[in-house]
Amino acid sequence: MAKRVKVTIHDFASLKENLNNPEELALYEAANGKIYDATIEHDGYAVIDVTEDDYIELAPGEYQLMIEEWTNAGQIGELTLQTKSDPADDTALLYRSVDASGQEVQPPQSLPKQVVELVAKTWFGKAPKKVEE
Repeated sequence: MAKRVKVTIHDFASLKENLNNPEELALYEAANGKIYDATIEHDGYAVIDVTEDDYIELAPGEYQLMIEEWTNAGQIGELTLQTKSDPADDTALLYRSVDASGQEVQPPQSLPKQVVELVAKTWFGKAPKKVEE
């Protein structure tokens, strides 16, 4: 399934060690900081077709999932909670509340994606099964 991702490679040292071809390394360098459609593999790696003939493969720490437009995340009473990627911080999401007419009721607040993930796991994760002895 294709997802929007932003290439966020902070350290090229491991790539330089693993890639013997300078042209291939140049693909990663040119893609860094740009947004692409990517296929996310079952192991979390993202595969991006950067040209018709060339692709790059990114480890989970080398890209960020992006939501470019306000997207409905749920209802809170009569308000709709919306989210999108924070343009000022690749590792954060913006959240806001809008009324039924789409007017902003609560201005956007930025939350780190890691916080959102931890809260989701706490609230909606499955409790570990107790092992009886």
